[in-house]
Amino acid sequence: MGQTMVVAVRPTDLDLRGPARRQAHARIRAERDRLREDSRHRVNRWRALAPALRTELEQRGFLREWEAIPDGAARAGQILGGIGPHGGAGLTGRLCVVLPDVLAVPLTRGVYWTSLPHVTALEAWADRWGTASTARRTATPEALDERALLAAQIVTTGQILRTTLEHTLQSSP
Repeated sequence: MGQTMVVAVRPTDLDLRGPARRQAHARIRAERDRLREDSRHRVNRWRALAPALRTELEQRGFLREWEAIPDGAARAGQILGGIGPHGGAGLTGRLCVVLPDVLAVPLTRGVYWTSLPHVTALEAWADRWGTASTARRTATPEALDERALLAAQIVTTGQILRTTLEHTLQSSP
């Protein structure tokens, strides 16, 4: 599970300036990297998730150059057919993680561009039948099945991060 590392600091270390401060930070970074190599340093969330996330993005074909998401476009988790921050069976907590651009950009752009055809089809469905709550009263059973199929094809960043978290936890000692 890891060890909690406590670093002792002399009062004079708190007043470091210029080159002395940079040298102290370099020593701290070097020690932290050495402890990570020895698997004795508790990593932050994105570092813990990074290997599994990189694998997941690779398997989905997301690790490539994508066009930028258009300004004003609906973002992952805010798209038609999404379940929102409090929905979904068994979702009882939140995981907040700040990802570096090398992972965040292919994740968000890959989700947007691969889901766009399904989101567009779902929007057309909603134009015809109405929102999910009103459509339950007006749409045919076949139309409701069609909506469910369209919504199921939409990939969200939350789905990918939950899958990544599961893989990370399964591979942890």
